[in-house]
Amino acid sequence: MPFNARINTHCHPFFPPPARLSPFRLVSKVRPIMFSSSLRSRKEWAAVVPSLKTSSSIWRETILEACDIKFPITASNTTTAYFKVILSSLSELQSQEGKARVERLFLMQGGEHVAVILLLDGEDSMLGFSNVQAEWLCWDYAMPIIPITTTETLPGCLESLQQDNSKKSSQPGAGANIASRDLLRGCVYGKPLSRDQVNILTGITSGFGDLASRSSLPNGQAVIREYLGNEDGERLLSFLTNDFSKTQGQA
Repeated sequence: MPFNARINTHCHPFFPPPARLSPFRLVSKVRPIMFSSSLRSRKEWAAVVPSLKTSSSIWRETILEACDIKFPITASNTTTAYFKVILSSLSELQSQEGKARVERLFLMQGGEHVAVILLLDGEDSMLGFSNVQAEWLCWDYAMPIIPITTTETLPGCLESLQQDNSKKSSQPGAGANIASRDLLRGCVYGKPLSRDQVNILTGITSGFGDLASRSSLPNGQAVIREYLGNEDGERLLSFLTNDFSKTQGQA
């Protein structure tokens, strides 16, 4: 065969015919955060809808009955679940209808992958929040409460919540314990306590009642400040004793 002869690759035994490439589409693996269209008709939350659509996450408006927000999380190595959130004001949460809605979602989800984001507004909102926290610790259907003081912080709060829960694995039977710990995280004025700080508090006390009792005694207050540090210890003590004047500059 001449050196410059062309080899017919379509029939030569050493050159099998090239595989035919079929058309394909790129499928995005990013799953959107879904919010209920009913937010548009709720006075406290209507203004937040435009900010959801302009945040860094992908949002989709849809019809949700049991909750107001839901987003996908990795519940285990192979399973994807939905985390569901109820948006509520303090008055809604304290009403019979609001409590019934929380109970219904809690039962539907088995107490897992649920939370309430609570909008605090008004002069007595922090006092009302502390009362709700104490009440929920004794309630069978309580779920974690995440307080915010303005709807503008909602998108960032949800994104952090999604990232935090995507790193966890579901642990059967641990729902009540997780709820209590998340409630304790919010029992401060300002940003929540870290999970390490909550672990410390649960290690040095026998429960929420014991913690509340210690917070009213000088010796107990000294121990709390020693373990949490002066700043975070003061935020916790001020919350439990309803004395927020000491922490106004730390928010």
